[in-house]
Amino acid sequence: MSREFIAALQDRRAKLKAELAEILKTPTAERRDLTPEERGRFDAAETQIREIDERIAELDDQLQRDDAAAERAKRYAPSVEVVSEPLTYERHSGHSYFLDLANATLFNNGEARQRLHRHGQEMDVEMPRREKLRAEQARKELRSIDRRSTFEQRVNPNRTDGQGGYFVPPMWLIDDYIDLPRFGRVLANSVRPLTLPAGTDSINVPKVATGTKTGVQTADAAAVTSQDLTDTFVTAPVRTIAGQQDIALQLLDQSPASFDEVTFADLIADYNQTLDTQCWNGSGSAGQLKGVLNVSGINAITYTDATPTLPELYLPAMQALSQSATKRKMMPTAVFLTPQRWFWMASQLDSQNRPFILPETNAPFNPLALQTGGDVEGPVGRVLNFPLLADGNIPANLGGGTNEDRIVAMRTSDLFLWEGNMRTRVLQEVLSGTLQVRFQVYNYVAFMPDRRPETISVISGTGLAAPTGF
Repeated sequence: MSREFIAALQDRRAKLKAELAEILKTPTAERRDLTPEERGRFDAAETQIREIDERIAELDDQLQRDDAAAERAKRYAPSVEVVSEPLTYERHSGHSYFLDLANATLFNNGEARQRLHRHGQEMDVEMPRREKLRAEQARKELRSIDRRSTFEQRVNPNRTDGQGGYFVPPMWLIDDYIDLPRFGRVLANSVRPLTLPAGTDSINVPKVATGTKTGVQTADAAAVTSQDLTDTFVTAPVRTIAGQQDIALQLLDQSPASFDEVTFADLIADYNQTLDTQCWNGSGSAGQLKGVLNVSGINAITYTDATPTLPELYLPAMQALSQSATKRKMMPTAVFLTPQRWFWMASQLDSQNRPFILPETNAPFNPLALQTGGDVEGPVGRVLNFPLLADGNIPANLGGGTNEDRIVAMRTSDLFLWEGNMRTRVLQEVLSGTLQVRFQVYNYVAFMPDRRPETISVISGTGLAAPTGF
């Protein structure tokens, strides 16, 4: 009780100090002395503060003496068992515990303090005795009951819901939410990027079909070699990639997170994956782009092998690079493969159980390939100094067994990709009758993989069946 009274006095003192500051506020701002009225209020508050300080000091000193005395009493007091003597504060004793507590605290009443001390000694003995009696009584009541039967028993509070667990709320790290994993746009980011012009539904690029010809003049005044130039064109239709999500207005209003940002980020991530997938395997019809794997006139290399190995795959890889360079008359710039194919290649061992592919810093003499990167997508290694790019959007369900992937070599700058500016829309009116909002993203794109088909080499066949475990 003394501690609570000291706390109350300290609160009163803090209010008086605030009152002093308020009295001084105006004279200080006006740079003048206190008026007689202000001086009177100031002195009265200051006097009360001094009185409170003296009283707090007295109570604090008394509290320290009481604590020391109680400690000594516990240390040297004999064990007492109350058998029939009435308790100090039992009914009809004529004494009140709370009245004695107030008298001892506020007025330092000696008799009240003695009764409180005696009560403490009695409770030190009485409470364990009562607990023992309750336990014995419980054992007697349970003795005749089948313990296997349904019987309500006490459960100590714990984190189980309904047993105290509702007071331990879960913590939601909303800002660190886990997004849905998606592959990115490795191929789309590797080809030549161009801005989609406005006001068109297709892009046409002229192409020389038959070139001119030169030759040796067999003699003076002899005929000069001549061949007529003919042309054609390559077209890329403008397609739309779009997505939308309807969301309850209550979710947007009540969620502590910016759920609109979460939704748009997820839609754009899926747009990137869809675009890259279209660039690989789009059919070119029904609103789709034409993908690299559906271009006519590419270099087709077949690798047939029931038990493929990395050394056996090396020959088709070199053939793919060679045909791209030979027919395009310029070197290819990249080789694309799935992440599964890359890790299968990295797992292959020679006859001494040494990996064929090692990090570039530890490269042995004449390796089959080198490991240069650590990402699941993008540059992961090199073969004959040609970058190996892993792209998870390359289909792995091709071939007669619908279990083959593809390895593709090309000169990426020969492929053109036009993209417009990404559009986002928030539509409220269309779903206002159900308190919903529609979020939309869409973009116009055009892809021209067949500008120079001769630059594209695709390895296919049973040797590229999905490797087990990868």
